[in-house]
Amino acid sequence: MRSRQQESSATYRVLRPLLWGVLAGVVSCLLVLLLMAAVLAAGDIARSAITPLAVAAAVFAALVGGFLTARLRGEKGWLFGAACGLILYVLVMLTGLIMTQQLKGGYAFLKLVLMVLAGAVGGVLGVNRRRR
Repeated sequence: MRSRQQESSATYRVLRPLLWGVLAGVVSCLLVLLLMAAVLAAGDIARSAITPLAVAAAVFAALVGGFLTARLRGEKGWLFGAACGLILYVLVMLTGLIMTQQLKGGYAFLKLVLMVLAGAVGGVLGVNRRRR
């Protein structure tokens, strides 16, 4: 039977990388969205480009978050990266729902698939990157 300390340690080894990865994903998403907002404000960009740009920012965030999560975890990069991408997807969708009180069905499913895949790819890259 596992002791309480072993269970706590196992939880720590799983949650700590995920929390840091999600935090990195959120920060990177905010930075990319700020950059895109500046470009949209300065230039003459079509309004139809806003949603694909937001999806691209979310996918980039999942890639960054999955990379850091797997880098910290050190194993099962695709699984932990995909989990990070899924958590980020839920956060992005909740934020969008709070801000606009609506969801776009087609983009919601596309964003789910792309963010989970990007997180998994980031996880694989994070685990396989050589340490210095």
